[in-house]
Amino acid sequence: MAKTLIRNQVGEKVHNIYLPAGSTEADTFAQAVLEGTYAVFEQTSVAGSDQVTEAEDVTVFYEEEATGKRAYLRFLAKSTKSEEDIISALVGKTYNGIKADKVVIISMRTVSF
Repeated sequence: MAKTLIRNQVGEKVHNIYLPAGSTEADTFAQAVLEGTYAVFEQTSVAGSDQVTEAEDVTVFYEEEATGKRAYLRFLAKSTKSEEDIISALVGKTYNGIKADKVVIISMRTVSF
């Protein structure tokens, strides 16, 4: 999606207006609506994308039964993973020197970025 900045000067004040449009549409808008002088600046390069990505923000408590050591682990998981998938992937593995014999999901929420 195109993004255009219009710098509109009315008297001594300068206003910045961002439009989700190309430079031609923004120029047409400015001619029809704006008072004073203006300049149109179109964005020429883009980093990233407009596509929204979802993931699961997960906080896990795990415990090693033999020693009683406990710890917490926080990570972003794929949005297609369920609680059962995450627990089965973690059980029996060692993280930070603690074997995850018992795994409990403290929180799991969907985040967008």
